[in-house]
Amino acid sequence: MPASFTSTDSESEINANGNPLAIQTGRNPLYIPKVERRDLSIYNAANLQLTARREVEDAAQRVSRILGANYEEIYFQGVSAKNREGELGIAKRLGATYSENNMGFGEGRLVYTVRLLETCPEQSLIVLEEPETSLHESAQYEFVKYLMDVVNRRHHQIVFSTHSSVMMDALPPEGRKLLMRDNEGVKIFDNVSSSRIKTALSAGENGHFVLCVEDKFAQSLLREILRRFDKNLMESVEVLPFGDHKAVVSALRAIVHSGQRAIAVLDGDMSPNEKEGVYCLPGTLPPEKEVFYSDAAKKILNKDYFFDFSAFQAAYPDHDHHNYAEHIAAKKSCSREVLEADCIRAFLD
Repeated sequence: MPASFTSTDSESEINANGNPLAIQTGRNPLYIPKVERRDLSIYNAANLQLTARREVEDAAQRVSRILGANYEEIYFQGVSAKNREGELGIAKRLGATYSENNMGFGEGRLVYTVRLLETCPEQSLIVLEEPETSLHESAQYEFVKYLMDVVNRRHHQIVFSTHSSVMMDALPPEGRKLLMRDNEGVKIFDNVSSSRIKTALSAGENGHFVLCVEDKFAQSLLREILRRFDKNLMESVEVLPFGDHKAVVSALRAIVHSGQRAIAVLDGDMSPNEKEGVYCLPGTLPPEKEVFYSDAAKKILNKDYFFDFSAFQAAYPDHDHHNYAEHIAAKKSCSREVLEADCIRAFLD
């Protein structure tokens, strides 16, 4: 099975067989807090005997990075009592050693999830339902980065459902799938973030016509074009960025499928398909190149920012055009947004 990574926004399509809280392994849920079940470490604590200790390589380092706390050790301690056996996740942090009986739910589940992903057979298929539960936003972001790391190292395939915009944004576009259910069943839209689709649908429900573009620079350019065409037009349209051209087209289909009004406006170097509601910005190049390559924008950069764009272009011909404004703003200690607006206006003039 090739390594891959997918996220969905459907809590009904991926089901953990009655376990809404955790990953499923075989027939038993991976982690439920011991205080919520009759575990021997809770009800037979006075009679516990320690058995074998099991280590997980680099567990403390991985949990530390995800939770943003310095763990000295993470391991699993075998225990037995009255002919029953079990084990406890143990953590050592800030001079204190404590078991999962004293961990928060998010912390405890994370410890068990890391162990599973590091010790299960390579090329395993792993399904998680809403792993963001009980994790703060920074931990959600770092957890997704860890999942992508373990996929690359151990060649797992991981599928998870989520309502977290933080986790969706941490994924590359190709790792996102939006699931929308209607009377005809479930439809899947690739590459798009659920949070961005929700924003677009909210705009549509407010009566705005949604214009889907690739990035924030295209958003700024198209807004200024529309403002010059009709100053009142911006009161009834919403221009929203969705990612690369595939994500834009997928977002358009999802919005139209929901019954809202929308079109896609791709960069000038893409191909339009007006029958499908797909248009392009002016020119034949990405909008950053159309703007910054223009004589008008170069003149503004020389006059107002004392920056020679032609010399910069000659010295760095392979510089990523998405970062032109950011690079110039950093060199001149000015606002990137203002610089972009000045160049866009000069270009349109």
